[in-house]
Amino acid sequence: MIKKIQEIIESLQETSELNRLVDLDGRKIYDEPLVSIASGYDPLFQDYKNIIGDFHLTPEEVIRNTEKRSNLKYLEGELSVICWVLPFAKHIIAANAKKDVLPSIKWGHAYINGEKFNNLVRSTLEKYFAKKGILASAPVIAAEWRRITDLPGGHTSTWSERHALFAAGLGTFSINDGFITEKGIAMRCGSVVVNKKLPIEERKHKNYMGNCLFASKGICGMCMERCPAYAITAKGHDKVKCKAYRDRLLGDFLHDTCGLDILPNYCGLCQTGVPCESTNPMKNDRT
Repeated sequence: MIKKIQEIIESLQETSELNRLVDLDGRKIYDEPLVSIASGYDPLFQDYKNIIGDFHLTPEEVIRNTEKRSNLKYLEGELSVICWVLPFAKHIIAANAKKDVLPSIKWGHAYINGEKFNNLVRSTLEKYFAKKGILASAPVIAAEWRRITDLPGGHTSTWSERHALFAAGLGTFSINDGFITEKGIAMRCGSVVVNKKLPIEERKHKNYMGNCLFASKGICGMCMERCPAYAITAKGHDKVKCKAYRDRLLGDFLHDTCGLDILPNYCGLCQTGVPCESTNPMKNDRT
């Protein structure tokens, strides 16, 4: 199944204009994907209600909600979460790595257009399984998904793609709240909950920050140096401080310079110009 999902995503990457910088140089946004599968009954998903908040949905809750809008019925004991990583192309990473106050124009277009492509992957996989008579739902484009902005620690949502990726063994978190995969931290990611039992991938990490050089070995910390908002320290990532910087500086830049009529919800400087930008720096040391 992993091979089939990879083929579907790679086909979309080749054919969809959403995977290209159509307003710039037309080059591709993403490199080849990574795909893995977690059990929808993995205890981690229940743990996330304590780690993230009781509002965070479990895979079963996602599918139960989807069932209400479908003529398909939920099958007990048949639940998987398909997860994927879309690594940013090297030319996009390199452009952003040269910046130190504001992100590159390429990064802005890649982030926004790239997430449209990510949504295409989500909807395509939903339809793929629906045609087979199988309930499937991408939580972040489902009607129940919502962003929660009034928490003291900063915004979150009812489904975390990165936490799903961790359950599927695709990598670990970083000191900057990013997610370091075998193809690095500069990426976008997604997931679809499927009402079918599929072969799962074993998690390779016991430490949820096992791929981060700073968290694991106390070395590096370059993402702290790269952050223009000083929102990353040895204590972690200050979401409130990070957002305040983006709101203050990125608004005019996005509209006037990039020509993007969007909210200032990205930066990416801490994900580029760092050892983990396009690889797992701890790949030979599983912890």
